[in-house]
Amino acid sequence: MTIRELAAHCHRSYSTVAKWSSGHLTSPYPEPVRGVNGCFMGWRREDIERTDEANRYSRADYLQGKVTRR
Repeated sequence: MTIRELAAHCHRSYSTVAKWSSGHLTSPYPEPVRGVNGCFMGWRREDIERTDEANRYSRADYLQGKVTRR
């Protein structure tokens, strides 16, 4: 996933996602894929989907019993 695609996916600005990719801001997503010389290449779509699934509900939802664990 590119910066533009991830920004649209998580409803954040391009600037915020670009800072996630460079490490200037803490990202809720795993580290992006980097090339041989360390340049940014993008995120793996399956990593984004896995993170979204794990963070779908808040901790309060689990504690109040609104979500059943699988």
